[in-house]
Formats: sequence, structure tokens, C-alpha cells
Amino acid sequence: MRRALPVAALVALVLAAPAGAVRCFTQSVKQKLDGADAAFIGKVVSVRPVSRSTGVALFDYRFTVERAVKGTLGSTATVRAARLVDIDAQEVTAASNTDIGVLATRADGHLVASSCSLVDPGSLMGATDEPKGALIKVAIGFVILAIVLAYSIRRLKRRRTAELGS
Repeated sequence: MRRALPVAALVALVLAAPAGAVRCFTQSVKQKLDGADAAFIGKVVSVRPVSRSTGVALFDYRFTVERAVKGTLGSTATVRAARLVDIDAQEVTAASNTDIGVLATRADGHLVASSCSLVDPGSLMGATDEPKGALIKVAIGFVILAIVLAYSIRRLKRRRTAELGS
């Protein structure tokens, strides 16, 4: 029963949408990424049906991982899901040969996803881009501040010596 609960929740999420479209919660890609255990950009290389223990057809989607974004992943990853549909309401197949951003969670030793956890690869990369180089920017700021202060102090000393000398 415990093992079937995450899979049943995933299936309920996917089946709640009408046949032609998938309705997803309006979360940003960043929010989805924060809630995911693994995230990557990859291509589907195979789709294999899994035995039905819950009465709903499940599939193992095997991806080549072109770029791991979150989590420990190898060169391939298998994601278990009900039938995956992309944002254009097209079924995800190995023949599509398109890069897909995948956000997955771990359940019962498997990576699990739904159509709502498929995102545009550019959006996924944009969500992971944190401002980089903050430490070096602060260090450069301190160096510039030190140069300005040293120059100002030097000028003040020269002015005082010039005033005392006249």
C-alpha cells in the first residue's frame, strides 16, 4: 500500500486532465526545480510499458542525460510515469528526438515524473542560473575602495605639507 501511494498520486494527477490537454498547477520552473529530487535535460531513447499494479498503464521512459541540472545522474536516466505529453499536447516518444527538460522526484527507488514536470530546456537552464561571481565582485569593490582612499589620503597629506610650507 505504501509503495502504491506515490504512484497512485502521480496517476491521479495525470488522469485528472482531459484527454487532449494536460492541466498543470501554475508553478514557476524555479519552484518546480526546488521541489524536484532530480532535474536534467535529455532525449527519450526508449519507452517500455511497466506491469500494471494500480490498474493504470505506467511506462519507463529512458533518457540520455545531456546535462544534469540537479541530483546525481549518470549518462542515462529512467523515469517512471503515466503516458507523458509535452507542452504542445504531443505524446513523448523516442522518435521525437527532441531535448526535454525533466524534473523528477524519487519514489520507491524510481525517478517519477508527470507531463507537468516536463519543461522547456531553456527555461530549466534559466531557473538554475544563479548570479555568479558575487564574491569576486565584492573583492573588486574593496580593492577599488582601497585605491580611492589611498589616493585621497595621499592628496590630503600633500595639501597639508604645501599649506605648512607656504
